[in-house]
Amino acid sequence: MLTRLQIIHNRHRHWLRAFVRFLTYLFAFFLCAIAYWIADNFGEPSLEQVLYHAQFGMEGLVDTDTALIKSFLLWCVSLPLSLSLFLVLLESSIALFITHGSTHWLTHPARAVNIHALKVFYWFINHRAPLYTLIASGVYFCIQFSVTAFVHNQFGEDYFAKHYVYPAKVKVELKNPKNLVLIYVESLEDTYKDARLFGKDLVASLDHINGASFASYKQAPGTGWTIAGITATQCGLPLKSVSLYDGNDQGENIHAFLPSAVCLGDILHHAGYYNVYIGSDALAFSGKGRFFQDHHYDEVYGREELKGNLKDNQMNFWGLYDDDLLVHVKKKLIELHASKKPFNLTFTTIDTHGPDGHFSKYCKAHGIKDFPGIVECTSNQVAEFVQFMRQNGYLKDTNVVILGDHLAMENPVYDKLETVKERHIFNRFISNKPITKNREEVLHFDMFPTMLEFIGFKVEDGKLGLGFTAISKDADLPPENEYEEMNEDLLNQSDEYLALWKQRQN
Repeated sequence: MLTRLQIIHNRHRHWLRAFVRFLTYLFAFFLCAIAYWIADNFGEPSLEQVLYHAQFGMEGLVDTDTALIKSFLLWCVSLPLSLSLFLVLLESSIALFITHGSTHWLTHPARAVNIHALKVFYWFINHRAPLYTLIASGVYFCIQFSVTAFVHNQFGEDYFAKHYVYPAKVKVELKNPKNLVLIYVESLEDTYKDARLFGKDLVASLDHINGASFASYKQAPGTGWTIAGITATQCGLPLKSVSLYDGNDQGENIHAFLPSAVCLGDILHHAGYYNVYIGSDALAFSGKGRFFQDHHYDEVYGREELKGNLKDNQMNFWGLYDDDLLVHVKKKLIELHASKKPFNLTFTTIDTHGPDGHFSKYCKAHGIKDFPGIVECTSNQVAEFVQFMRQNGYLKDTNVVILGDHLAMENPVYDKLETVKERHIFNRFISNKPITKNREEVLHFDMFPTMLEFIGFKVEDGKLGLGFTAISKDADLPPENEYEEMNEDLLNQSDEYLALWKQRQN
């Protein structure tokens, strides 16, 4: 007969065991839930992207989509907790009934089931259930985020060190200066032109603007989300998680954003340009504000700086709707042009952001009721903005570049987009002079030297960072297998890439 001390000891051991099983279930269900939730809301992001955003913690998140936050709390917190608690209570009920014949209230569910079936079930859960659940969830997580590819990247050759050309070492001269208006349209891709998928060309208004586009603007590794797309096009390098390698945090959690990288804003600043960035969402989110501030943007505006008298119900969950944003952009453009000084005005739209898009007053007034309508409406607003520039004579001394920041992720028409084998990012270069292209296939990194040459700079050999200019006839061309090699090795661990996050070059 067990002593009272032994009974107490066994009871404590039982509850400790139940707690450990609860934690195992909780972690397993969380892995499964977070993988599903991310894929459901954002498509199929890489582990690099997930880790990058994880390193920013909650900063800026409160200023983003509250519906998204509620969804996260439901699927990734409440559901794993509920399932884990239910299973542990069920296991405890069965265990108490079988092993001790207890009359405890927890045994009531067990008493209603055949004792032999219970014994078989208990044998399974007693020894294997939490472990099997954890293994299955881990496998699902690894498949969802291509963890094997991420592990491979830690041991491959240093592609970045082999191919990166430091902009500070390249002769960049200003020959025929033009102002620059750089427009990043959220998730805009050429696939939206496909009338077979959407009944009409959703971006026709942009293509009708006099200018030129590259037929094949491909998405390279480390460029598939907004700040990564911005960094790649303005600095000629990918955005990767680095804290795994040196213990430092990125973005808002460090003192500077790629302080040793020379980017578009840096070169324009030293050439006498005045740089301005305007965006709808919070500057803290994903380190966007830090990037522009650290690379010589003289004025940087986000949600908090722009909202003014707008109430929360007059904004979308991320920030300002595109129609309200463009009011600020037009005002700033007028001011910059009147100054008679060279300038770069960069802004980002938001209404076409997944998972559902955002219906502005402008779009509602034009009868827009679905996501394809938002894409067309956003395109029309950007086209009208360019027309505003033309009508006011701004295009005489100002060139415009319109870029999708990356390929679309999860949204209401994502299934249609995925049916296209090769998807390309939208791009349009607008100038009052003819544009000469040296090829049709470009990557994010190529936009860095290309945009500089587009507004009147001459880049020696046409190469900056990982990018090759696409509009200079006498420049070097990228190797034929560049894209394939980047897909294989660009995100490999690189000491030279890490150095760009540490100290500024002389």
